Amino acid sequence: MNSNSTPKFWTTLFRRVCNNDFFEELQGDLEERYFYDYKVKGEIVAGQNYRKEVLKMLRPSVIKTTKMKRQFSFSIFKMHLVLTARNMKRNKVFSAVNVFSLAAAMTLCLFAVNMIYTGYSYDKQHINSERIYRVTNKATTPERTLNLASSPYALDRHLKEMPQIETSTFFLTNIFGSYDVKGETISIAGYSVDEYFFDVFNFKVIAGNPQDIFKDYSSIVITDKAAKRLFGNENPIGKKSNSGAVVKAVIESPDKISHLKFDFIHNVGFMGSRMSPEERQARLFNWGEYMNDHFNYFRLAENTSISDVNSLLTLYNNKIEESAGRNTKIELGTQRLSDIMFGPEFMIEMRPVHPQATLIALIIAITILIALAGFNYTNLSIARSLQRSKEIGIRKLTGSTKWQVISQFLTETTIFSLLALALAIFAYQLVLPSFENYIQEFSSLFSPSLNTEMLIWFGAFSILVGFAAGIFPALHFAKISPLLAINNRLKKSIASLPNMKKALVGIQVCVSTFSILFIALITHQKNEVLNADLGYETNGLMAVPINKIDLDIFTAELDKIPEVKSYTSSSMIPGTGNMNRRFMVSENKQDTFATLYGIADVNFHEVYTPKLKIGPGFTQGVPNEILVDEPFLKRINLPIGDAIGSTVQVMHYDLEEELKIVGVLEDFTFSGLTSRSNYPLAIRNKIDSLQTKYITLDIRSNNVPNTLRKIESGFSMSATDQIFNPIYVDDIIAKNYTAFYGMMHLMELTGAIIILIAVLGQFGIALFNAESRVKEIGIRKVLGANFSSLAQLFARNTLITLIVSALIAIPSVYFFFNESIVPQFAIELSLPIGVIIKGILVLWAAIIAIVVLQTWQTANLNPSESLHNE
Repeated sequence: MNSNSTPKFWTTLFRRVCNNDFFEELQGDLEERYFYDYKVKGEIVAGQNYRKEVLKMLRPSVIKTTKMKRQFSFSIFKMHLVLTARNMKRNKVFSAVNVFSLAAAMTLCLFAVNMIYTGYSYDKQHINSERIYRVTNKATTPERTLNLASSPYALDRHLKEMPQIETSTFFLTNIFGSYDVKGETISIAGYSVDEYFFDVFNFKVIAGNPQDIFKDYSSIVITDKAAKRLFGNENPIGKKSNSGAVVKAVIESPDKISHLKFDFIHNVGFMGSRMSPEERQARLFNWGEYMNDHFNYFRLAENTSISDVNSLLTLYNNKIEESAGRNTKIELGTQRLSDIMFGPEFMIEMRPVHPQATLIALIIAITILIALAGFNYTNLSIARSLQRSKEIGIRKLTGSTKWQVISQFLTETTIFSLLALALAIFAYQLVLPSFENYIQEFSSLFSPSLNTEMLIWFGAFSILVGFAAGIFPALHFAKISPLLAINNRLKKSIASLPNMKKALVGIQVCVSTFSILFIALITHQKNEVLNADLGYETNGLMAVPINKIDLDIFTAELDKIPEVKSYTSSSMIPGTGNMNRRFMVSENKQDTFATLYGIADVNFHEVYTPKLKIGPGFTQGVPNEILVDEPFLKRINLPIGDAIGSTVQVMHYDLEEELKIVGVLEDFTFSGLTSRSNYPLAIRNKIDSLQTKYITLDIRSNNVPNTLRKIESGFSMSATDQIFNPIYVDDIIAKNYTAFYGMMHLMELTGAIIILIAVLGQFGIALFNAESRVKEIGIRKVLGANFSSLAQLFARNTLITLIVSALIAIPSVYFFFNESIVPQFAIELSLPIGVIIKGILVLWAAIIAIVVLQTWQTANLNPSESLHNE
């Protein structure tokens, strides 16, 4: 932007709306303030202040008088309100259908608005947040291009030397610690930060002094949420972690207010203090460490352009390229703090951050829901077009202008929308307790508490919805000629309206058909997933989490309980995806690859009874045996016939062990979700007290509670302060799908609301059609028509709409499931035609029943009375 000119858009806007008598004087004041801010505070702040001042100027005493303004007055607005109240009273069904349709749509839209509002409110608490940036990098190789949120630690000291940067900070993520609480080890995750972290980022201090962590290496700062989870109401200051770190301060949690996510913070110097100078140089100051969890943030100096920093960063591209090798091209860049949430998608990103695609998805969801609800208002307005046309014609003959007609319709829909908002907020509060469970993956974007600013957002959204729903009918009726309206000569001019009504109804029913098919298939597939053959037995098995217990004592006690048929200790529960990764090396030393790795004792076969394609399985007391799956064999190019007896090496840090393959698993489902099943699988015959996390019990008892009391007694003898917490294996596996099916439940709820909106719309249309054709029905009855023929006549068009909608929706839902849902599962899923037919029949029955019921009520009228009234 040129420093000699004010922002073009806001200047043009002010010129167009400001009274010409005041413009030059007011614009001169605005320019004077802008140029002062530009010199003192920089371009960004100057632009923001200029925008605020222009908006403050847009008040009635300053805005020029327009035709619209002259035609609007409080008395006219009062008349609009009176007419709206009369229309609502005279057309109760029409009004109820619109209000409840909008309320149903707005309920979910309010949650989406909440998520957008929460996302845009992130990181506002930091001082001068508009000047905070992070360094990003774009790494291009011959194979691919990676956009990374990370950057090398080695860059930090160079940032601190740049005069354009006021202050900078570096930190590492994915640092872990643990505390023992009531026999349970609770893990916490944090950052290793330098001494400038709290200069750049501002988090409210609850207790202590966060700067104390830079006085020694054994100090940490924890968040208030972590303190509550670890110590309850006790004072956390002075408490020690399992590694000996002492809590020196408590700060507010970054959850829901910042894109950063940590439970604790400690001095990054702690890591360097444990390394030799050579190791410190290699690991911390290596320019090649640009793809790890290393992050550089800085605050731009006042009156400085970010382009100057970007130019200086290019000087360090070659340093990273030299260390990276592999023909890698590096392009360092910057990203403003406020652009991180809902911004471009980066790899090695902070967990709470959601890309621009999430924002687009939320806006699309809002648009679809409001559009479908708005269709009801438009359809019913079209259905009542002749009646409303006479009303508008009379109003125009008495002096109403086009603008006043438009404002009448917009006032009406805005009143509908505000009434719907009241109902939606009530429904919002009812759904609120369970909504966050539905959106676990996006929970960081949702704030359960309502504040004044969010309520203002809701109100503004409601008014916008009212305008969007009423704009088409308003523009249409404003063009009507009053003489034609009074003389009933409008049929020709509105001939296209029925076609539009059919199109809108068709879209609404088509989306509803898709929604009910989606709900039916998701319900079927959920049951299919939970009852699928996983390649092993889980029915009736119960797992007991163990931590720091005497395994020999506990198993000795289990041997004394006759109801415990067998048990196995392992590092994982099959079907849940909680296995570690290890690197394997093939027997010929030619292939090194990552694999999912777990351990289990020899009783694993007896408890889980996994299917084996080949091989005898584990042998008692032989810890160097493994079971593998077929992808494992394919990875090392080993035929299944040659697998038994072949060996591989497992690598763990500096340790290598040779393992012998003793079995090949058949259709073993490590996790039902494919996102967690991308690696080959290996299960080792080994007992290790450090790695063993569960004992799985095969209980055969007619009195399970009594048997569990016996097991708990034995457990207490081996674990003095650990809680006995048995859980069925099937329940653990079901929890594996919680996040995925939470989103599916949310989509089901959305689908149910779409169906409700469509059914309400069909009810309104059917009622109006029946009432407007009372005379026709009376004549047909006089001529001998019975109810059956009348019902067929009225339901014919509806049935055609339903059939066409089904022909469009069925292929669409098949495509959606095959492309989006089925690939998410390692389990083979089906799309049975029976489920499709049932879903369609349910929707058809509901809509046709509404049409038939309204026809029956009208057909029961005495034809002589209905014809006399007409």
